[in-house]
Amino acid sequence: MSILHAHSLRLPVFLLCLFQGFLAPSGAAPLNDASMMQNITLTATGQSIPAGTFGVLTVDRPREVTLLHLRGIGGYGEVILRSDEAGTCLILPIRFVAGDFGGASISGHVSTPIQLIINSKRVAETLQRGQDVVSDTHRVSGDSDPEAEIVLQSGLDESFGFVINPGSNILSDIFGVKTKSVSCHPA
Repeated sequence: MSILHAHSLRLPVFLLCLFQGFLAPSGAAPLNDASMMQNITLTATGQSIPAGTFGVLTVDRPREVTLLHLRGIGGYGEVILRSDEAGTCLILPIRFVAGDFGGASISGHVSTPIQLIINSKRVAETLQRGQDVVSDTHRVSGDSDPEAEIVLQSGLDESFGFVINPGSNILSDIFGVKTKSVSCHPA
């Protein structure tokens, strides 16, 4: 490789690295693999992340609508994720939609709270980057399947397909999801 060719590659590589720095989510810390994973983690706001998991998704007041055989559930909530920073967890707002063919009438009401456990680092990192998580592309289970990336704790069963969309509005889609750091510690 000539010296001229080597120097001509430096500018594009530099610009690419610089541009990637602007795209990284603000305040995001890498996810932890080891130390905090072994313990239940409690946040300063009272939530807990089970031992051996990367995070918890909660939708407190989902709205359920049925239209004959179709059933849909949607709502706003949050995901709490572990971070590599000692004593710190990350909280992201999310929009959540799910659906199946379990409807039996035409109705709408507030449903039971939804809680999902994030067992996969890949899922946690996808959410932290502000990207959607679609149930069809991940292993989802309603029981203690050791291979499950997402475990359905409450509010849904395995018949539902769902999408987790980080952010709370369209501005999050444009400018990126703002993560919030909160102090947390092993229980």
